[in-house]
Amino acid sequence: DNRVPYVDQKFAHVLKYDGSRIDGVYEAYASEQKIEYADAVVDNFENCPLRAAMCCFASDRQANDNNGNCNKPYDTNCVNADPADNTDLCYVDMSREKSAPGTDGGFALYPGDNADGEGSMHCHGFAWSNDSNDPESRYKGNNIFFVSMYDHLYTRGYVRNVPGAPMCGCLDKMPVVSRSDCTQVDVTELWVATFSPSTNDTTMDASFSLNLDQENGVNIKFNACKGAKKNNDLESYYHRLFNEGRASIEELTEVRQNL
Repeated sequence: DNRVPYVDQKFAHVLKYDGSRIDGVYEAYASEQKIEYADAVVDNFENCPLRAAMCCFASDRQANDNNGNCNKPYDTNCVNADPADNTDLCYVDMSREKSAPGTDGGFALYPGDNADGEGSMHCHGFAWSNDSNDPESRYKGNNIFFVSMYDHLYTRGYVRNVPGAPMCGCLDKMPVVSRSDCTQVDVTELWVATFSPSTNDTTMDASFSLNLDQENGVNIKFNACKGAKKNNDLESYYHRLFNEGRASIEELTEVRQNL
């Protein structure tokens, strides 16, 4: 009955409490400090050739947040609840990420949509520049934390991967879908330049340093992507990256084969 063993009236697996650290990281770090990208610890994010990542969620497990159709009481109105539908799942190539399905290959095809296909599905992603010094590239770790952990798991209660695929990962490891929502990071950095002239007796050489301000050095906003033709759309945002010289036409073409 979802209670902690042997503790009367104390419930377990309550996202508001279990996920409280997610909110703590968001409030204390995500908008003010750089978070390392997860490629070193999560294989799903390793070596993203298209410099794009995406999450796709199949279930909603949190009520009263105006997202999805999970409602209270949970035991009756949140069993196999659906997220807000924003895409059409086309197919899953299980050879893309073998650790997810536990098989070396195979396909799962979803020819219909909604009740005639996979049911409600919600996908959300982001992309970054081919310039490693671009803020989108340097703060992509913040973006994946926001998209996967804060905005969808903690805020909306979205969970559960598409069978045969990761819940989140590089775009080329994810299911092929018709579209995806998109978040971009808008970063403001405050740098402090310090110059110390040399002394008259030449005991100290002139020096110059440039550092981020320790208190107000970084301010990160998470906003819906502004795309080439429409907003909050991953393919359109990647089209913008191409227009601005931050992605190649070959990369854009391959992205469009996934979205």
